[in-house]
Amino acid sequence: MKRTVIALSLALVMALALCACGGGEDGGTTMGTKKGPLSGGTWSERKESVENLKSYGTEDVKGPIPADWTMPADFTVGDKTRIEISGDKILYGEFADGWLKGFTVASYADGALNTVYEFKDGVTTSWQQFFSPDGTKLAIAWKADADANAWSLTLVDLTTKEASGLALPDMTVKTTVKDKETGKEKEETIPPSNIIVKWQDDKNLIVTGAPASIGADEELVSWLYTLPDGK
Repeated sequence: MKRTVIALSLALVMALALCACGGGEDGGTTMGTKKGPLSGGTWSERKESVENLKSYGTEDVKGPIPADWTMPADFTVGDKTRIEISGDKILYGEFADGWLKGFTVASYADGALNTVYEFKDGVTTSWQQFFSPDGTKLAIAWKADADANAWSLTLVDLTTKEASGLALPDMTVKTTVKDKETGKEKEETIPPSNIIVKWQDDKNLIVTGAPASIGADEELVSWLYTLPDGK
């Protein structure tokens, strides 16, 4: 079967990019954050197509910042600054090679920024959307660094500033590889090269894993996480 490699590219924000890196122990996932108030939800397996992956990305990695905001004098936006706006909140940080190396979430009021949350645990893909639709929560799929293998998933309640780690379900994916000895193609189950997330609504988060090289007509491993009641 003819293969299609989806490459990590900020120039093609609306086309999903998958990082070619190995999987770690336990199916390529780990608990990078302790459990918290948002950790007790439920998982439901779902289907996801390669074609739909472009919907996980943002249309503009620069925000944009609202025209009526007067930013502080020491706030600068460079070529590699990632910005996302949700209501009166702004998420910002610097990225390189598609990786956002930590970020800050602040609330804006009268020309001032007041820090609400800082993520410093690792790197995450820069082109994804982080805020839930109502702007009260963040979803962060991340690794310790760009060369790390195991992925973690953290949810943040911006109202309480509490971070909750999620124990991910089986994210291993099926892919077709060529046998080095026989030259024939065979199917293997491998850890995901990338884990990407997308809010379906304020209560449900889509979590999808994929290998580095996938067929354009293949289905990916994908789960729906529903927040605990009352969250």
